[in-house]
Amino acid sequence: MLKAGSHVHFVGVGGIGMSGLAQMCVASGLTVSGSDRGSHLPENRRILDKLELQGIRIYPQDGSYLTDGRPDCLVYSTAIEEDNPDFKAGAGIPRLHRSEALAELIALQGAEISIAVTGSCGKSTVTAYLAEALVNLGEDPACLDGALVNRFRYGRFAGNYRTGGGRYFVFEADESDKSLVRYQPDYALVLNIGTDHYDRDELARVFGEFLRNVRRGAILERGVYEAVKPYLRPDLPVKVFESAIGASGEYAVTACRSMTLTDAVYVDGRRARLAPSGDRAAIDRIGANNLLEIYGMRSEQCRIENSGRSAEFSGGGLLLLPQPGEHAAINALAVLAMLETLGFRREDAVEALARFGGVWRRFEFHGFTASGARVYDDYAHNPEKVVFALEAAQEAAGGGAVYAVFQPHGFKPLGFMREELFQELNRHLRHQDRFLMLEPFYAGGTSSFSPTSAEVIEEYRERGSRKKYLHFPNRETLSDYLLLSSRPGDVILIMGARDNSLSDYAESLIG
Repeated sequence: MLKAGSHVHFVGVGGIGMSGLAQMCVASGLTVSGSDRGSHLPENRRILDKLELQGIRIYPQDGSYLTDGRPDCLVYSTAIEEDNPDFKAGAGIPRLHRSEALAELIALQGAEISIAVTGSCGKSTVTAYLAEALVNLGEDPACLDGALVNRFRYGRFAGNYRTGGGRYFVFEADESDKSLVRYQPDYALVLNIGTDHYDRDELARVFGEFLRNVRRGAILERGVYEAVKPYLRPDLPVKVFESAIGASGEYAVTACRSMTLTDAVYVDGRRARLAPSGDRAAIDRIGANNLLEIYGMRSEQCRIENSGRSAEFSGGGLLLLPQPGEHAAINALAVLAMLETLGFRREDAVEALARFGGVWRRFEFHGFTASGARVYDDYAHNPEKVVFALEAAQEAAGGGAVYAVFQPHGFKPLGFMREELFQELNRHLRHQDRFLMLEPFYAGGTSSFSPTSAEVIEEYRERGSRKKYLHFPNRETLSDYLLLSSRPGDVILIMGARDNSLSDYAESLIG
C-alpha cells in the first residue's frame, strides 16, 4: 500500500513511535500529514516542530486534514479509539496499523541487514545504544526508536528516527500489542521477559512467534531463552547473555565496580599532563617530586574527579559505563553480543560502547536545585523500570536521600501494577528515601478513573512505612515539598510515561 509519492496521514502523529514512523515515511519519498489531540500543548512542540521542518503538516484531531485533499491511507496505533474524529471524517480511506506500515517501509527501504530490538523493558535505550555504537564504528545505520536519542537530535530531526546509508536498519519492536509478530528482521535482540502487559506464558508465546520470523540469528537474555526454547527453530543461530552480575557464560558481566577517575590535575595554576596511571600529574613544576613522594604528599593545587561504574566482561573487555546503574552494564553486554555477531572485533566494540550519549528522559540529568539536590528525569512507568531508575538514583545519591516522584501513565496501568509496585518498593526503598505519587496522566479515551493515586498511596502507607509513601494532588504542592525537604547530596527523580511535560517539570526544579 505504501510507495513513493503516496499521501499518508498519521492519526496521533505526536506519539513517540508514530512521529518516528512519519519521519521514516518522508525519508522513503512519501507525502505525510498528521493530527494530534495534543498539538496545542507546548511540551509536544519539541517533536511536532521538527516534523513540520520536514514538510509534515500538522492538524488538530478534528477531521480537518481533509481540507487539503484525501490521503491514500490512514496510519494509526492501538491507542486510537474507533470513534476518533479523523476516522469518522475519513470513512472509507484504507487504514494501516503502525506495525503494518513499518513492515512495508522496511521492505521499501531495503536495508541489507535489519535488526529488531525488543523485550519487556529497556528496548528504547538498547536500540539507541546499538545504533550509536554502529555510528561510532564508522557505519551509517538507519534507526527507528521509541525514544529521542540525544546523538540523533539535530537540525530538523527529533531524534527518534535517523536516516542511514542502506546497510543497517536498527528498530524497536513493541511487544505491548503483539504487533512485533509482523516483522521479519535479519537479527533480533530480546532483552528480558516480564509481566507488564501479559502473563509470562503468553509473552513467551508471542516472543516465540516473533523469533520464528527472524532470518539470520538472535541474541537472547538467559530467562528469555529458557522461556522461548520450545518455540525456537532448530536452524536459528542463538547466542545467550546473562542478566545477573557475576554470572559465568560466553556473554556475562563478571564484575561491576564503582570507580573514581581523575579528569584533571592543576599544578602551578596550569592543567598538568597526567601520569600513565591516570591519577596524578606526570611532572610538577616545582621540582619537589621526590620529597613529596617520600612524605606521601602531592604538589597539585586542584584536582577534578569523576565517579562512575566499570563493567568487566567474560572473555575480556573493561568498559567505563556511560550511565549509572547495574542495568546499564547488562544493556552494554547485550549490544556487545550483537556487535560481535555482526562481525566487529571486541576491542573496537567496547571502545564504541564507551561513547554512548544517552536517550532523552532515560535517567537524564537536569542540574541542581537551589538546595543542592540533583534532579534526574526518567521514562520509567512499570515496576521493573521504576526499580532500575530507583537503584541508579540511589547509586548517584550515595548516603543521601532519593525523592522518587512517580506519575502513573493511566488509571488502568496503575491498577494493573498496584500490588507488584508495592512489593518492589518495599524491597528497595531505604529508610531515608521517599516515594511520592501524583495522580495518573489522563490523555482522553474511556477510563473508570480508578484507582486514584491517593487511594493507592493510602494503602501503601497502611501496609508499609507511612513516612516513605506520600501523595500530592498537584505539582505546585509537590515542588514546595521537594525544594524545602531536599539537601545537598540528595537526588530528586521524576518518573512517568506519555506526558512530555514531566521533562519540563524536572527542569523547573533547577535553581
